[in-house]
Amino acid sequence: MEAELIDAQKEAPPHADRHYGWLWMLSLFLVGLGARLLLIHRFGTPLPFWDQWEEARTAFIPYFEGRLSLADFFAPHNENRILFNRLYGPVLLLLNGQFDNQLEMVANAFLYPAGIAGFGWLLARLMGRRFWPLISLPLMAALALPFAWENTLSGFHSQYYFMILFTLLTIWLLGLHEPGSIKWCFGVPVAIGALFTLVGGLLAAAAVCGLVILKVLRQPPAWKRLWPTVAVGILVVGLGLALKIEVAHHRVMMAHSVTEFLVSLGKYLAWPWIVLPLFAVFNMLPLLLLAWCYLRDRQSRMPADELVLAVGLWAVLQAVAAAYARGGKDYPQWRYMDCTCFVMIANALSLMLLWGRCSKRLPFRRYFRVATALWVVASALGLVLLNSRAWRIDIPERQFLHRAQLQTTRAYMATEDIRVFDGKPKEQLALYEGDPYAPQPQHIGEKLVKFLDNPCVRRILPACVRDPLRVVPDNVTGFITNGTARTKPNIPGEVTWSSYTNEGAANKGRFESLPVSRGRLPFLEFRVAGDLGQPGLSLTLIDLSSGKTTSVKPLKALGDNWRTFQVRAPHGDFKIIAVDESSNGWFAFQAPREVGWLSWAAEGLASFGGSLFLGGLALYVASVVLAFRLLLSGDSLHRAPDGEASHS
Repeated sequence: MEAELIDAQKEAPPHADRHYGWLWMLSLFLVGLGARLLLIHRFGTPLPFWDQWEEARTAFIPYFEGRLSLADFFAPHNENRILFNRLYGPVLLLLNGQFDNQLEMVANAFLYPAGIAGFGWLLARLMGRRFWPLISLPLMAALALPFAWENTLSGFHSQYYFMILFTLLTIWLLGLHEPGSIKWCFGVPVAIGALFTLVGGLLAAAAVCGLVILKVLRQPPAWKRLWPTVAVGILVVGLGLALKIEVAHHRVMMAHSVTEFLVSLGKYLAWPWIVLPLFAVFNMLPLLLLAWCYLRDRQSRMPADELVLAVGLWAVLQAVAAAYARGGKDYPQWRYMDCTCFVMIANALSLMLLWGRCSKRLPFRRYFRVATALWVVASALGLVLLNSRAWRIDIPERQFLHRAQLQTTRAYMATEDIRVFDGKPKEQLALYEGDPYAPQPQHIGEKLVKFLDNPCVRRILPACVRDPLRVVPDNVTGFITNGTARTKPNIPGEVTWSSYTNEGAANKGRFESLPVSRGRLPFLEFRVAGDLGQPGLSLTLIDLSSGKTTSVKPLKALGDNWRTFQVRAPHGDFKIIAVDESSNGWFAFQAPREVGWLSWAAEGLASFGGSLFLGGLALYVASVVLAFRLLLSGDSLHRAPDGEASHS
């Protein structure tokens, strides 16, 4: 069979297949990117949330105070040493001039789908490009469905994406290439780099060691060639364990008994059926069958099987580690599911390989078709239920917490009164009630205020909570200061100007400011409400040096809720002129806040998420149609695995 596949590869058209592969990769990337941008646009916030403030403490403040050292990048964050996260955040900050959570989210939305699209390309290269339509499906599900929303909606969680991408590279470079080869040598620093993503990064090297054990069980003489890989893997795992930090107040989340550990492990391995631990037995059958077929075939070169088995082994090791360290939790946390979903991905890929090569050699093969259908249906139903729960309950709850933090933070920035945090939901603080090791601040807002009061942090805050530019009214008629209670939310201490007075919307007027000093960032964000955009209502900036005007023009009436609009800042000092000449309209506005150029770009890109998602789906459908056309026209898409990565 292998000879036939190689002959088919030689006869394949030289150009069609290459372009065909890029089309699949592009569709996979766009679907993942669009879905994540859509989620960010609807539920995201530029304001850093929870642990993300640690970026300010560990990197930003030391940098601006001139005391940032190399050791700070390697310092622990809980159990982890998140070197790449600490490099990633400051680079975006320095390019943008602002500490913006939404910017980091959008950057992640490009980074991770691009990496997974590359993983899909590698799979298709090893399995055969005819598998592209099937390979794309589980990878699209992993990228597009919102079960890992907690990582998508937190820029700080890029650490999970770095760990996954470093792991996949480690398995490919170190596990699928001969010791001493150029790619194997590249794999050694990549495996070490995985240790500085999350503490779970050491499991990449452990998975490579497990793969080598499978190879030796299959062909014992291979040990003479592969022992350097095992040696490197053991050294990397040992280094990872030495770098690990014990966090006393996390003990409450660990599994406290063998039963609790096994139940938690079952939930992880049963993914997406995290409520049915026993489903893990059936869920893991495809991967186990692939391992059985791999060990029985002692002659063929099987790099695709080795890649899938190593990824599956890594997913199992991640489940074991999570069940031990977080087994005290009722269910797997959403932020772990970008890793846990590889249980489904590895089993789906195993089924593809089993059907493509081994279906005739399986025991009980007459039942294999039924078992495959049951696995696919069960996985699809589990995904529906899991994502339904996330979309209906957990994502809206996080959106509520984001809004609560935004409003209380805006109130503190305007009043500097810590009592505005008295009603703040406790979920926004990393407290572990009843745990004697947990830090207990004296006031619920104390932790956040320490950052907000720091002058270095205050200069880099995102526009949503940033101090506004100083606007002093000069010539004002009809606009009153803080004169309308209609706008929502009504944040105490914030200054607004409104043409809605005791006369209602019928009042007319004009507001002209004294010259406003230009800030250092290239865009401005206005909060406006009311009917701005209707005839007779205008809000304009006039550049005093050039006379150029810039208008704030909403596409539709805003109503009573505050909305934000971003415009390019004038090149020099400017005046703000607001005009209400409407007999039945009104509007209100606040002083503008500065916006970095990458923050502006991220906001615009997020708004295109839906279009990118639909474009990716259209490309996928077009790719399927092209595949059938090429097949029917006799152009072979049944390419053999390239086998470049190879050895058995």
